[in-house]
Order: sequence, then C-alpha cells, then structure tokens
Amino acid sequence: MTAAALWTEAAGPRPLNLRRLVERIWTVRGSLPLDPALAPEAALARLDPLFQEYGTTVTRDQRGLAYDKKDPGAQDPLATFDSGSLAVVEGGEGAVLTWRLVSKSLLACFFAPLLFLAFAQTAVFIGDHLAASADAKADKKDEKKESVLYQNPLDKALGAPAPEKPKDDDKKKDAKKERKLSPTPGYVFAGIFAVLYIVGRVLEPMLVRRRFRRLLEQG
Repeated sequence: MTAAALWTEAAGPRPLNLRRLVERIWTVRGSLPLDPALAPEAALARLDPLFQEYGTTVTRDQRGLAYDKKDPGAQDPLATFDSGSLAVVEGGEGAVLTWRLVSKSLLACFFAPLLFLAFAQTAVFIGDHLAASADAKADKKDEKKESVLYQNPLDKALGAPAPEKPKDDDKKKDAKKERKLSPTPGYVFAGIFAVLYIVGRVLEPMLVRRRFRRLLEQG
C-alpha cells in the first residue's frame, strides 16, 4: 500500500454518504492529538508493540501504516479488528494520529440476529403449516364419526349420556402438539448477538483509543 493510500484511508472525517453509513457497521474511525514535540515516526514507533503479534503483517512509511491480521490470538489487543490503517496528519492545532479499523467480528455480530430471526420465522411458518395439516386431518376424522357416535349397550342400558363430539378447544390442543418447532431459540440467539454487537461497537473503540493514548504517552 502506498503512502498516499495509507493517509487517505486513515485521514479524519469525510462527508457522510450511503457507503460510509454502511461501512460504519464494521468500521471504526478515531483520532488523537499528538505532542508537538513528538515526530510522526516516533509516534508510530511507540505503537509498534501492537503490531508485533502473531499473524500480523504491516506495511508502513514515515507517516502511516496499514496492517492485516490472520487468525489473531485471544491475547492480541487488536484481535477484534482484522485490518486497518493509521496515519499522522497535520491538523489546525498540530499533528493528529488518525485511524480506520475494520472488524469482521462486528460485521458477523450485526448480521447474526437477522439470520436467527429468519430461522425463528421459518420455525413459525413450518409450525403453522403442521398445525393446519393436523386440523385438516382432525376435521376429516370428525366427518367420518359425525354420522354414528358409538355407545356401549351396557352404558346405554344404565342410562349413561351419549358420547359427545370433540370440542374445538381439544382440536386446537392437538394441533399445537403438532407444532414441534419453536421459534424461541432463534429469538434468544438473535437477542444475544444484538447485545454483543452493541456492546462491541461501543466498548471496543473506547479500548483501542485508550491503548493508543497509553502507548503514545509513554516516554
């Protein structure tokens, strides 16, 4: 990646458009002002320990770097963000470190609820279809039994009441038994991944900013 590309990717805020809004699902941008006495190369050097983890490849120049991670370990402080770029740019009040980080994990957590909601709705659809089939079978059986309701002669002689037709409530209970697929697990997992995405989208950028600040302030 060229120096111009590094700086363009990590350079600060740009006008919002549809593509930028979609990118915000899995992309994090941020910036930190640098000590005027700290040269760009020195600032990047202080952040270097973050990019010495296993599976990380780095392309750099004097004012920026880009990195990519493959199978990062759990101990990797940037494991959530698979790739990204950092650059030192001149702001109105001095040099500023800017970054653009990309997370496939956030992207997966964003789409996972939609997938599990689809599973839940599929379960509802199949369950309704099974219940409707059960109702149809029950109605056919009732039609056959409606003409003659058998009563034991002994019961009849003892004055026992004639057998009654099955109630509609009983039919509904039998139909519910046929609905063996429950949408509840789908809703539960959708909620879990939605919470994971919200927490990750809020917490992870804060942690990254804190790590960058701590390393830059180390003399």
